[in-house]
Amino acid sequence: MGNGSEIFLCPQPVRNPLVPQHRIALVASIAWTLWNYRLSLIKELEAAGYEVVLIAADDASRLQLQHHTNAKFFPLRQLSRRSLSPYQNLKFLFEIFFVLRRSRPDLILFFTVRPNTLGNLSAAVAGIPSISTVEGMGISGSAHGWLRWLTLSLYRLAFRHTSKVIFLNKDDLQDFLSQRIVNPKKALLVHGPGVDLQHFSPRNKENASSKIVFLFVARLLSEKGIREFAEAARLLKNNGAAADFWVLGSPDSGNPTTILDAELEAWVQEGILQHLGFLHDVRPVIAQADVLVLPSYYREGVPRSVLEAMGMEKPIITTDNVGCRDTVEDGKNGFLIPSRNVPALVEAMEKAIALSPAQRAEMGRLSREMAEQEFGDQWVLPRYLALIREVLDSRH
Repeated sequence: MGNGSEIFLCPQPVRNPLVPQHRIALVASIAWTLWNYRLSLIKELEAAGYEVVLIAADDASRLQLQHHTNAKFFPLRQLSRRSLSPYQNLKFLFEIFFVLRRSRPDLILFFTVRPNTLGNLSAAVAGIPSISTVEGMGISGSAHGWLRWLTLSLYRLAFRHTSKVIFLNKDDLQDFLSQRIVNPKKALLVHGPGVDLQHFSPRNKENASSKIVFLFVARLLSEKGIREFAEAARLLKNNGAAADFWVLGSPDSGNPTTILDAELEAWVQEGILQHLGFLHDVRPVIAQADVLVLPSYYREGVPRSVLEAMGMEKPIITTDNVGCRDTVEDGKNGFLIPSRNVPALVEAMEKAIALSPAQRAEMGRLSREMAEQEFGDQWVLPRYLALIREVLDSRH
């Protein structure tokens, strides 16, 4: 690294199912985050003999978590992802302190911005060790001025108290080290949130068509590039491209950059794209698509939708942006484009259309190979377990 800092990568653990009954808490902003990104980790912790508790704002995903795991769920009622009110955030700070006291974990894994910042401060007061995972900077990462300054200041204060900090991409790790937000001895690089490559495995398309299908999968936030995707679809449709454009996902009312239902419906009525809504199981739709497109300028960790599509052997078009660029070797398993650049997106889509089916299949094969080598659960989960044991052992 440019500042001479040493980055510690977790060693591969020795698997031992007879772990003492330590209680591990996973804390995130909403239950959906734990369901969508951390289900494999929860199951791995339970299989290793840990008792798991989940702490997050309640939503429909809580039922899925309770159905698929044995973890006890503690709802957070004062966590508002939209509010910047000091009073509201102070209420959350006190709430999470009392929830931690009530749930009595031996170790806490924090995910998402407010748990990583305010949650860590509460954990420090409660005397409970923690591990933080920086899953990208989100809205605050692309913001300027006081919001970015405040967020980074909170991270700097909170990370004085956490035992370890995991980063999903090299850009975030370098930024936090260069700005002295995290002690280099605490910093770890673990690529991506992990993806179950047995679950997300290649499938044959059921309905072959002469049209290529471009698929957008994400929360429908402006910073995820949904408007750029829609505009590129309009231009390509107007030029007579033999392509269809599918959108899988829904607006996120808890996020201030969400698009409105009316805007989405206008695109559908115009005939430039098809909206497939929200699905718990996205695999059937990914299987029928030809190329996954995510023109994001959101400050990603590593985008999960891209990893899932890579596991299913799909070429990727995404931006040369933090987190996104880690998933594509330009021209090999997909195409990298500049952020907020509709002409570049159209050009990349035209390149994909011009490829033969065999060439697209080879790009997809390279996506799967890259996922297997860097992003699969078989790499990510053992590193979390090794780190958890290291922190717990250091406390005794």
